[in-house]
Amino acid sequence: MAFVRVESAEVERKAYETLRDRMQFKAGEHHPLSDDAANPWNQAFEDEPLVREIKTDLDRLYPQGRELYFQERPAYMAILRNVLFVWCKTHPAVGYRQGMHDLAAVVLYAVVHAAAKQVEEDTLDEFTEHDVFILFAALMGPMEPLYAVHQTSSARDDAVSETTADSLFRSATPSALAPLSQLQTLCQYIQYDLLAKHDPQLACHLRDVDVLPETYCLRWTRLLLAREFPLDDIVRVWDAMLEHESTCDVSSSPIGFALLPYLCVAILIHFSKTLRGTDNTGCLQLLMRPAELSAAEIIDSAILLLDPFREAHHEDMDIVEFGAGSLGVVLTAAQAPFENRLAVKEFKPIASSGASMGPAEASGVVRVGDLVESVNGVKIYDMTTDDIRKHIALLPRPLVMSFLHVEDALPSADASAIDDLSSFGVVPDFLPGEQCYAHVETSMYAPVFHPPSGTCASHYIAGRLFLTNYRCMFQPEAGASSRWEMPVLSIASILAESSLVESGTHHVAVVPASHTLGVVCKDTQSVRFTFRNHAEYARMFKCLTVLAYPASLTDAFCFVYRPLLLPAKLLPPFDIRDDYKRLGLLGPRFRCIDQAYLLCDTYPRYLVVPVAMSDVKLQAAAAFRSSRRLPAVCWQHPTNGAVICRSSQPLVGLKSARSSDDEDLVRLLCQPENPAALGAYQSHRYVIMDARGQLAAAGNKAMGKGTESPGQLPRRQSLDGSGWLKHVRLVLRGSWELAEYVHSGVSVLTHCSDGWDRTPQMVSLAELMLDPFYRTLAGFQVLIEKEWCSFGHQFGLRCGHARSDVSNEQRSPIFLLWLDCVWQIMRQFETECEFNESCLLLLADHVYSCKYGNFMFDSEKARLECAKHHAAANIWADIHASRDKFVNPQFAPQRTLLFPSTTWKNIKLWKAYFARFDPTFVPPVAKLQFY
Repeated sequence: MAFVRVESAEVERKAYETLRDRMQFKAGEHHPLSDDAANPWNQAFEDEPLVREIKTDLDRLYPQGRELYFQERPAYMAILRNVLFVWCKTHPAVGYRQGMHDLAAVVLYAVVHAAAKQVEEDTLDEFTEHDVFILFAALMGPMEPLYAVHQTSSARDDAVSETTADSLFRSATPSALAPLSQLQTLCQYIQYDLLAKHDPQLACHLRDVDVLPETYCLRWTRLLLAREFPLDDIVRVWDAMLEHESTCDVSSSPIGFALLPYLCVAILIHFSKTLRGTDNTGCLQLLMRPAELSAAEIIDSAILLLDPFREAHHEDMDIVEFGAGSLGVVLTAAQAPFENRLAVKEFKPIASSGASMGPAEASGVVRVGDLVESVNGVKIYDMTTDDIRKHIALLPRPLVMSFLHVEDALPSADASAIDDLSSFGVVPDFLPGEQCYAHVETSMYAPVFHPPSGTCASHYIAGRLFLTNYRCMFQPEAGASSRWEMPVLSIASILAESSLVESGTHHVAVVPASHTLGVVCKDTQSVRFTFRNHAEYARMFKCLTVLAYPASLTDAFCFVYRPLLLPAKLLPPFDIRDDYKRLGLLGPRFRCIDQAYLLCDTYPRYLVVPVAMSDVKLQAAAAFRSSRRLPAVCWQHPTNGAVICRSSQPLVGLKSARSSDDEDLVRLLCQPENPAALGAYQSHRYVIMDARGQLAAAGNKAMGKGTESPGQLPRRQSLDGSGWLKHVRLVLRGSWELAEYVHSGVSVLTHCSDGWDRTPQMVSLAELMLDPFYRTLAGFQVLIEKEWCSFGHQFGLRCGHARSDVSNEQRSPIFLLWLDCVWQIMRQFETECEFNESCLLLLADHVYSCKYGNFMFDSEKARLECAKHHAAANIWADIHASRDKFVNPQFAPQRTLLFPSTTWKNIKLWKAYFARFDPTFVPPVAKLQFY
């Protein structure tokens, strides 16, 4: 076996024989129960667990494709037992670990098949066992850290040792992260670093569906892929891996063999398309038991991934390294016999650079008609132009691309396929994952306001209406000033008006025909479209209805939208425990439990409860609250220890029932940690703020119930009639009172009917007034994710996602009302918030759009269960990727507390939201939207 250099073979063989003979059990005349210290039975009894463990693993040694190969050869099994036993005895710090028997088996197979033919047992060389040990020991040198036991300091016991009557929920206190073992480091390096560098789309998908690298990569790396290939193939893989060990930069891998991580990435890329189309379970099933693989293909792919420049040796191929920016090249699908390839169609200069040639053309080696062979070592086969555009956009720079020079790769002009939309002039820019389902010529009603008379003149703009799985878009014939777009799930109602007269059993269109489609949107817009004939009108009405009111929320665009973000720009999943820890809620007074949605399925998984409150009493307290939304802590004052708690209303009933467990929970949550340090008034008081009476109408009547027909009721009048600003003032005033109590050292429990509407409005506004962290962009994200998403605001029900029942009384713009309150605070304190008005507008737009998964469904549990099968885009990833757009340039915080004025003269209309589509507003407000 030539892949390991063995010096002085004769000496090494003699050394092994000496070791084996010394460790071989010889009973002699000694009795097993003798107390003699030199009794060999003592060592035999001590070695028995090791011998038994090795035998157990060898009995289940079933290599792929030749499952009974070793079991049918007793001499081979004896060699493996001896080799493993001697090696483990000479390496007591490591000992025996599962997987070593697989490595030793491959070494034995390679030794006995060195002549590339089957060797019978009775003709084995007398030094076969010796050579297997020598080679196995050499192999285990770099592999030893992957088998070492990783010792970590004992952390706080998160799990209850046994389930008792008082302990039902596991502790969820996050402990300090223990250092990773070298095996974990290697697994994470493969998926989070190497894979992200070569196939970022797959890396993002595996992260989205919660596939941890340790679940599959641990076996791959620890066994050197021994179970992923048949024996003959794995010997070839090992030969290639160890051959490159002397030539490759070992420092490129965290540990061991330089080619091993690339072999693992090559396997992942081989299944990339399949993996990206399945969920967590499907990914793990494929990765834990891969389909048949070509060893030669995986080896070639791995070597190319490790060194993309090696293709430069090909006489018909050139390598080009690209920096940041556009490549300056247009690609197209190649013709037969290269139908699964992409070819260079033409070059294009980069307008922003001012250069006459783009980087590809300037290289001097790329030619029109060349095939794209690879990008960063990944072969570009079976990809569309859209696929490679996404792929290249996500890759870090510099970018290494290889081009193969061929003839007749470009399709002829008459054979090229013409896009269905290409003949219609300017076509909208579609988002990744967006598909156009229908488009038709139409005219959009765009009234022109005449200020002196206060009236609007009728005016229509000709253009084309596009319907996609995300948006309804109107593209005018000339100019883009009148371009209009609206997410289909942001449509509240669709009004169809077609002027037809009935003649017998036939419908005859009136001349001139009038086919009008009215669209009333959830963001205050109302638009009309007119169509030339009834067929186009009926088709668009049907298509828009299906898109706006899908049968399932899993058809929403957020589940197919994949923004082009580099892996470095992706955000880790939100963990509410991080904020609990920042607030100091994980001390001796409170404990964090993992209630696993059993205590309350609309609350976050992790809750902070009093240490002195047993789990059984928590269950009883939850039963006394509406929807089991028991009192829970969500914020603590950093100096006086006062807390903000939230819950739903108690189930008192007509008989004024009481619950001692509920009262104990409220008392334990709200009592001060150190009463002696506070005044008499503070130490004996806490406040329960019932938001039902004060704010019962907030958001329910706001902006009108139901939807008016276009033109019947001006939007400004609808806003005034709803008493919107009155509700804004009431919410601000209630939140200010809550914040003032807590600042003075008095704990507050606030609740409304179910604790998911007015409660998050008041609690989150109070926290914004009290805590400067929540006024940063990162903190604002935490505030919304915690108080709105995790604590179960019913976004799906309140926003009417995919629902056509406009008059449903459960619809209410609760979150929008809160954003308006935040804007009022921002307006009064211009330098105290890091986020700006654009950030609020983006959130207001997308709470209805379903472009992102953050505001889908009615609880954290529902979102997480859906995410197991349908990964959704994260709005905060896009915000942080375009951070400059959403940061306040005047941000210069100086205050800890923000107590806004709630007098009438200081409550203003949020024009940027409510007046942006109102043509009668003077002066006009910019139509700023973020769809």
